[in-house]
Amino acid sequence: MKVPGWIWWSVASGLYAQLLPNLGGQRVGISALTFLRVDPSPRSVGMAGAAVTIKGDPYGAYWNPGTLTHLPFFGMAASHTFWIAGLDYSYVTFSVPWRRSYRIGLQAQFLSSGPIERRTEFQSTGTGEYFTATYWAMGPVVAYEFSDRFSAGSSFKIVREQLDFFQATTWLVDVGFLYQTDVRDFRFGVIVQNFGPNSRLRVRRNKQDQAPSISASSYPAPTLFAIGAAIRVVEKGSHRLEAALQLNHPNDNAENLRLGLEYTYAGFLFIRVGQKVGVQEQYIPTGGLGVAPGLGRGRLRIDYAAEWIGRLGLQHRVGLLWQKEVSSSSR
Repeated sequence: MKVPGWIWWSVASGLYAQLLPNLGGQRVGISALTFLRVDPSPRSVGMAGAAVTIKGDPYGAYWNPGTLTHLPFFGMAASHTFWIAGLDYSYVTFSVPWRRSYRIGLQAQFLSSGPIERRTEFQSTGTGEYFTATYWAMGPVVAYEFSDRFSAGSSFKIVREQLDFFQATTWLVDVGFLYQTDVRDFRFGVIVQNFGPNSRLRVRRNKQDQAPSISASSYPAPTLFAIGAAIRVVEKGSHRLEAALQLNHPNDNAENLRLGLEYTYAGFLFIRVGQKVGVQEQYIPTGGLGVAPGLGRGRLRIDYAAEWIGRLGLQHRVGLLWQKEVSSSSR
């Protein structure tokens, strides 16, 4: 007996509503420092952000510091995002082994608006004066390998926000874990990202002005709790296919699900695709490409990713990654 299509649709809708309801949607817009949510990794973006369990990648300093223990030698990465409204976002990180079970590194991210013409209610076309908005975060990263299956890591960052004569400074930490099995390289990861005190904008007056600084209301950082898993679906000859799944629970939006696939040919060509579920106006799949030619004793990887974010249009990311060559079992 053929089951009508509307029954399948009803069942699928019911499962979606039960497994991923719109919890937290009423919290949209309550956080500050939202530039910290911009994903710097083209590899992650190509897989729709299902990156908590991606290993062997210096971008793990952003997504899950616990994954850095799978970088046995020095590695560094840099990326640039052509963000919305002409904003530019850059990210750089590196990681080095220390002693036997530690990895230490540094990460920095920077967003700038460029010059913005000042406007008032009486001069809506501009006053001829310009100001800028700049945001940056920087800090160390450390990871420790407890065993060949379990590792953990953490990062600490100072965050600075400046909008014309408004400014704010705070600190935040990330904590991540990764557990790996020997069954098709199945991995499970957890991350708590951007946990720390609220950010408060203050107006700084001139040194000649004896009046105290003016403080605005304080707002929380965009804290994220995420859990994810990944598994090697296919590995045959030069072909490899990995699948990743991640559930995000942000403090300023509804829960959402990320699904990603990465196909690798001979460790040289990478093709990535992903889908976000539960994210408004982002129904089109993400995609990305990567090539990793050998370079002396190391390997250079060039990555690109494209992401359609609704009415804000198509966003592009490019990245460079370099690390010493490692055996195929360590990748």
